[in-house]
Amino acid sequence: MDASKADSRLPEYFPLKLKKCTEVSEQFFSCYEKESFPNGDPSVAKAALLTCHEQLIAYKACMDKFVGPKAQFKR
Repeated sequence: MDASKADSRLPEYFPLKLKKCTEVSEQFFSCYEKESFPNGDPSVAKAALLTCHEQLIAYKACMDKFVGPKAQFKR
């Protein structure tokens, strides 16, 4: 899988939203909701991810710090 396809996939923690990431989460969710509105096109969700790519990257960058694979869990 190439990097652009990996970057355009929803993370496992989606649709989780943390207070620490509220702003970027809202920007991504707002864009994705608007762009993925059902219109009869079976690929509307994939197209929405491409349209909202910058917001998705910002959402992942913030969320990964706390819940994603890069999170530093204290035991």
